[in-house]
Amino acid sequence: MLAAEQEFDGCFTIVNGRRQPVDRWADLLFQSAYWQDDQRTIWHLDELDPVYCSRIYGFIVRQEDEVGTQLAWDATRGPDPSGDVAWDAATRSVDALLELVSERGWISRTELMQALSRRMRGRPAVEGECFCGYPVAEGWVHSSCYAGMEMA
Repeated sequence: MLAAEQEFDGCFTIVNGRRQPVDRWADLLFQSAYWQDDQRTIWHLDELDPVYCSRIYGFIVRQEDEVGTQLAWDATRGPDPSGDVAWDAATRSVDALLELVSERGWISRTELMQALSRRMRGRPAVEGECFCGYPVAEGWVHSSCYAGMEMA
């Protein structure tokens, strides 16, 4: 039996070319392309209709305090880095996360929530990209592109 080919794509582990589900949906907050439903199916945000994106948005907003507490807990109980440079970088990273989650409404400023907000208005999830997956650039015609189309 051959060993599985494993890669990493943002927050997902990729095994033999397929994204593997994350353990917690909150792990997706700091990216803007995917959502994982309660059946652990991974969806590209541009495949989802605006109404479904608004339901996801509402679900996440209701979880703000709980998720902020969990992220803060996870950040402060991780392994200690070794070396002065690593320690300084880790401390700055934890401090920035703790400052972020201490503010009311912090969750709406995450990459996922910004992407969901764009989808709720019928726009592509990633700013500056078309539904076809190509960047929106001067002179390019995207008039036949639509939400949910096969990605490039």
